[in-house]
Amino acid sequence: MANGGTLFLDEIGDMPASIQAKILRLLQEKSIERLGGRETIPVNVRIIAATNRNLESALSEGRFREDLYYRLKVVTIWLPPLHERPPDIPLLTAYFLSRYAGEKKMDNPGITKEAMKILKNHPWPGNVRELRNLLESTVLFAPADEITLEDLPSEYRTSSQVAASAEPAEWRPRPMAEIEREAILRTVDHTGGHRAKAAELLGITRPTLYDLLNKYGLSADSYSKKAAP
Repeated sequence: MANGGTLFLDEIGDMPASIQAKILRLLQEKSIERLGGRETIPVNVRIIAATNRNLESALSEGRFREDLYYRLKVVTIWLPPLHERPPDIPLLTAYFLSRYAGEKKMDNPGITKEAMKILKNHPWPGNVRELRNLLESTVLFAPADEITLEDLPSEYRTSSQVAASAEPAEWRPRPMAEIEREAILRTVDHTGGHRAKAAELLGITRPTLYDLLNKYGLSADSYSKKAAP
């Protein structure tokens, strides 16, 4: 059936040894024999194989044929797990929502920003399949016109909120003057107004610190928990 086209073999790391031998023969001889048949049928097919297992370890343990491994390993594409590429999550979400809404002959419900934030923070141990299955069931059972936090299973809200709380604040580009001013303000406050110590922590001299305080309108006298020498 795939002759002249592409055959996708998923999870080849779980392929039984008997099937591995047949796939190897296909790649070597470019022909097959139907089950129970005697006729050799030539085929021209492109093979794309995927696995989430470590095939090098399977080779060393004798669970995967070395000759088949090197036959398949012509062009290798490494796809990081979903949790390492959060920008892909909104794109995949939009695709799956449109797909399943179309299959069920429903309007595409869309998703709120709060719910999308949960999806971005989820660790996704099941990768894209997990996201796909979640959205398929959510489209069926979401009561509103838009998928909200309440429409997501509780385990997703809990795990994603924990992950989000462990993440640093989102970075945004800022002018250098704003960063410098904040660094000075926080350091002087950290030392309780001890200007010599603040200058030391900032790696500048006390006169330079005074100049910067004046530049940014920060009064040195307002930090007087400790008297600067």
